[in-house]
Amino acid sequence: MDRQTIPLTILFADISNSSSIYEVLGDQAAQETVGKILNLLSDLTVTYKGKIIKTVGDAVLATFPSTNNAIEAAKSMQLSMTDDISGNSNISQINIHIGIHHGPVVIDNEDIFGDAVNIASRVVDYANPRQIVATRAAIENLPEGASHFTKYITKITAKNISGELELFEIIYEDQNTTMVIDCRKISKAICSSLYLTRAGQVIVVDVQKPVISVGREDFNDINIQYSWISRTHAYIENQNGVFMIKDKSTNGTFIYPQDANPVYVNKGEHPLSGKGVIIFGREKENNMDSALTDTIEYDIK
Repeated sequence: MDRQTIPLTILFADISNSSSIYEVLGDQAAQETVGKILNLLSDLTVTYKGKIIKTVGDAVLATFPSTNNAIEAAKSMQLSMTDDISGNSNISQINIHIGIHHGPVVIDNEDIFGDAVNIASRVVDYANPRQIVATRAAIENLPEGASHFTKYITKITAKNISGELELFEIIYEDQNTTMVIDCRKISKAICSSLYLTRAGQVIVVDVQKPVISVGREDFNDINIQYSWISRTHAYIENQNGVFMIKDKSTNGTFIYPQDANPVYVNKGEHPLSGKGVIIFGREKENNMDSALTDTIEYDIK
């Protein structure tokens, strides 16, 4: 096929915490279960007139001419993850997380390339288990009258992509009781500011800058170059006036509030309040090396 560039909606659907499936079921049974799920996701893609480009690890990469169809497919994918999908009572429900973006892609030999693909892969990494996250570009490409419930989440940056990406959650459960909110419309008067201090540097998280990333790679807002820090270790964000740590790392994040018990977060999220210390990738030690800069003091005012 000749190389061509066309606008498409890109969907990544990834099995959440797939390593736990292998730990519980063993390699052979886990491979059968993962294969069953990937086949199901592929079938649903075709049902909604999409095309499977390839599988990447425990994820499927698909494209859709219609953003509306991509979102409908994503909802069906999530709803298909039932308690008995594995066929094994020894494992809890298996979940997936999905990222969706719309933009121009280069098609070459049945594969796709370009910034839009990179953005979609970053969006799926941001999504939690059982969550569908889409970019503003995808939301704005929906036809008039599309009846999807969306909730504004935050802004993020993507490596080698200029500017910030606005992310929205696609609500597919309990829609009648879900309030649709765009955080940018909330009055500044009800939003506090989170002050982060590290090695003399102060970063403020508020309605003007609602999210920052922390990690080993240079593109993060806070760059911490130690071996125990993940490439993008965590996000610290303002979610409608509540400050959250969202850990995406291998080694986790340790929170030491001034007036509460310590909290360990690993591939999950936790709210911050008051003052305290955040340490990335390792626990607090009594005789901590003062030269280490993987510690951040936080203060909400």
